[in-house]
Amino acid sequence: MPIYMYECPECEQTFEKELPLSAFDEPQICPECGTKAKQVVAPTNFVLKGDGWPGKGLRVKSQMKDRRRRLGQKQQDHVGAGPTLQPNVGGERVDSWAEAKKLAASKGKGTTSYDPLIRQEQR
Repeated sequence: MPIYMYECPECEQTFEKELPLSAFDEPQICPECGTKAKQVVAPTNFVLKGDGWPGKGLRVKSQMKDRRRRLGQKQQDHVGAGPTLQPNVGGERVDSWAEAKKLAASKGKGTTSYDPLIRQEQR
């Protein structure tokens, strides 16, 4: 059941009463002086916290939009080409995958992984 706050017009005493929804607008008797008290509308302290509530998502979206505007940037699409492999053997760069295969062979390393890259490079 909800809790309602009341204020007495005579003694200015405030008190709370737990009542069913059907009795929210009925005046209540003041426990101090016995007169009829009126209901006071009090601000609520009910806040939905956490990432799952829509208010936070909208707030963060608005903050990011303002930030981009301040920085003079447009929203960028981050879908694009990913990192590309460069011909190298153990970090030593060479000009082509064929040269990388030769260098790997001279260092006694396996060279079968270079074959698909060489074929792709020749296209």
